[in-house]
Amino acid sequence: MHLKKIMKSNRIIFFLALVLIFSSGGTARAEDNGGYAGAFLQIPVGARPSAMGGAYTSISNDGAGPLFNPAGISSIRQKLFSTSYRSMSIDRTLGYVTLLFPGKHNATIGVNWLHAGSGSVEARNTDGDPLGQDITFNNNAIAFVFAKRFEDYLSIGARLAYLQASLEDMSTALVSFDFGAILYVNSLFDRERRDLVPVQDIKIGLVIKNIAANYRWDGSEISGSTSGVIQEDVVPVEFRLGLSGRFLDKKLLLSTDFSKNSKQSATFHAGAEFTHLEKFFLRAGLDRGRPTAGFGYLFNFGLKTMAIDYAFSSDRVGEGSEHIFSFDILF
Repeated sequence: MHLKKIMKSNRIIFFLALVLIFSSGGTARAEDNGGYAGAFLQIPVGARPSAMGGAYTSISNDGAGPLFNPAGISSIRQKLFSTSYRSMSIDRTLGYVTLLFPGKHNATIGVNWLHAGSGSVEARNTDGDPLGQDITFNNNAIAFVFAKRFEDYLSIGARLAYLQASLEDMSTALVSFDFGAILYVNSLFDRERRDLVPVQDIKIGLVIKNIAANYRWDGSEISGSTSGVIQEDVVPVEFRLGLSGRFLDKKLLLSTDFSKNSKQSATFHAGAEFTHLEKFFLRAGLDRGRPTAGFGYLFNFGLKTMAIDYAFSSDRVGEGSEHIFSFDILF
């Protein structure tokens, strides 16, 4: 009887946390939507995380995982190739390619490439006259990731990234670090109690991102410039805390995220994923108050397992709606 009361209380607390985060989804102020270095790193990548509103810190178990919480990739048991493309307004693009290799003792290593492009803008002088050339702004991040499940209840991961940015004739590069952990709450129970807990696969994720990320621009690199102005842009360090769990015999996955960086106010994310026949997935979420949705399909192709995912993110602050596509292969 006492155990039943504890489980009922845990379920109530979990649902209250989800309601709180869903209701707080629109609290981020308008002035927080960009304006800082590395803004592309704050955009949810991958169709599955995007469809779930970016509430992915405690999940992160696919090709998008290294960009949310590197600790999550320790649960991958097969080699994985993953790629994603996000179509955005104003000719912007965002996409990644990930390769992950599981090893012994619940450890996984891999590499990840993230690209963000801003399209091109016609260059003009101070009088507004065209100069006959276009200006482009591109960002690339190439990262090595590692994760290991040290105990049944704990995974720890790290991501070491080399970031490069180019703007007209100028370019800059830096090295940054992400550190993450995931606590598998159900593993803290013995096997008999674990099966009685009404919420399965409860996970708590924590990550610290963009450590030591500092862009340094040198104005003397511009063609014809005599300026030696040095501009330093610090990417805000970001903290994320996530909670997720499965309901209805593990068919329904609910997740929430709280994120805060050193320059902006806190934001909240929430998501849900419903699984049908273990191959069809319906998803929905809230990304800082903006509704998101999507679906996925998992199928076998020879000895390989493939997944195709799509997400739709609605308009926010006049930026236009966005479409995200992902493709994963397990082999």
